[in-house]
Amino acid sequence: MKKMATKLASELFVLSIVTLTLIVALPNPLNAGPKGQGQFARAPDSYAPRLWRDHDKIDDLKDVLFDFDADESISNQAILQATAVWLKDHPNVRVRRAGYTEPRGNIISNLILSQKRAETVKRQLVDLGVGKSRIVFATGWGELYPNCLESTEECWKQNRRVEFLHAIY
Repeated sequence: MKKMATKLASELFVLSIVTLTLIVALPNPLNAGPKGQGQFARAPDSYAPRLWRDHDKIDDLKDVLFDFDADESISNQAILQATAVWLKDHPNVRVRRAGYTEPRGNIISNLILSQKRAETVKRQLVDLGVGKSRIVFATGWGELYPNCLESTEECWKQNRRVEFLHAIY
């Protein structure tokens, strides 16, 4: 019990540091929708957003997508079920989860939402028969690392995701 409390405390500490870093570093959303009367939020001229690809991502597993502003409503349950089957077929693979959001909403809410999405994926994979010990860590990155940079619903949909990464520890 004490070990679990220590782990939770360290995860919350990391989340707090990431949150504070993002508050300072990202004054504007990366690809926000319209602001005011047709004005779009714009990053400083020295900043050019780039698409993100984590080198630890498991290519055989598709991203689990979520509905707008939701942490429980997975868009395609079949992807989650296929992930559970793949993990059962590869018993030596342990995974981390990285949760993301679209840029709409404030940065703190998006960080919390992305973390909740990653936790939902773990809970549902465990319900589908994947061992808890195989799903080792989750990070909620909010809107920080987008899959798509356009300000369209289709693009934002791609950014509302949880990715699976190889556990490196």
